[in-house]
Amino acid sequence: MKILVLNYEYPPLGGGAAPVARDISAQLCKCGHDVTVITMGFRELPKYEEIQGVKIYRLPCIRKRKNVCKPWEQYSYLMAVRRFLKIHMIDHSYDVCHVHFVIPTGEVARWIKRKYKIPYIITAHGSDVEGHNTKISMKLMHRVLRNSWRKIVEDAYTVIGPSQYLKNLMNCNYPCSKYQYIPNGIEFDKWHNCAVAEKKEKKILIMGRLQKFKNVQMILYALENVDLGEWSVDILGDGPYRKELEQITSRIGLKGKVHFQGWINSGTEEQMEFVKKASVYISASRFESFAMSVIETVAAGCYPLLSDIPAHRQLLEADEYYFNLEDVEELAEKVRKVISVNGLIDEKKIDVSRYDWKNIICQYECLLQKASDRGGQ
Repeated sequence: MKILVLNYEYPPLGGGAAPVARDISAQLCKCGHDVTVITMGFRELPKYEEIQGVKIYRLPCIRKRKNVCKPWEQYSYLMAVRRFLKIHMIDHSYDVCHVHFVIPTGEVARWIKRKYKIPYIITAHGSDVEGHNTKISMKLMHRVLRNSWRKIVEDAYTVIGPSQYLKNLMNCNYPCSKYQYIPNGIEFDKWHNCAVAEKKEKKILIMGRLQKFKNVQMILYALENVDLGEWSVDILGDGPYRKELEQITSRIGLKGKVHFQGWINSGTEEQMEFVKKASVYISASRFESFAMSVIETVAAGCYPLLSDIPAHRQLLEADEYYFNLEDVEELAEKVRKVISVNGLIDEKKIDVSRYDWKNIICQYECLLQKASDRGGQ
């Protein structure tokens, strides 16, 4: 198949959805398909390159930061795709389109279907689904775009939720038979090779965009009540809440223990070095669609401590890995217990090998083929 991929977030730009789009595209190339990605350009990034067999076009757009994309910046991407395809499609053709995010990207996929008769499937990622992100601005946006969202879903061949939670949420918003569940995946062997006990150090790892809902502040307040001794904390990521988190760290006396490492691209050797050394991984996020960082760090031998939310619960079953979002002392106690045994993990109790892309990509391949066979009906 000749597959066209649309996503305004693609590494090194973006957060969790970006590496998912990259990995699915690369895996489809491994399966023998011809994959072309159209994404946002940014500063010094090349306008065109091929990585792991994936052809990547980066279009001139309005974008201020690598890790955050505002609604008006996303809109500039939608306009840029239209301009680009009017020329590109003169001598290119595609069998099917894979779209990341119902909104905004689904809007341009719907235009492509109408103009070029190319069917599309969508992978939702969370904030593009009403009710996932409860910020007032997001609530207002979804209310305004509710009818557009439904039309995009109606015209899609299928809409994929990476968690049962997200699939159910979409069905609550707009009941229909379009939704399917396919979990995100990882290159299991790559991450599992980090799980060498002798290389683990007394380090706690936190990763992700530094936004308020990621709830890193709760982790800091819990660590304030823990005698860390020789243990230290690495925070990988950047975002609008970083300054506040740095102020909290300084105010509660953790400045010498907590290290803000800044934005580090997912899957890079630099990131792998931090994961390889970490013994404990903590996520206190208030909501997620699919917590990639959890399965990556668990595969790499990190002991997980996770907020008790649906997207985390679908990954691991045992209660010992979870804490209540409102209970700082519970998290503090779990950290004390884990670091007392140096964060050792029992692989017999916690196996995430089922999330290897080798076990997942065939599901995407099947849906894309079915959509292609149906054509732009």
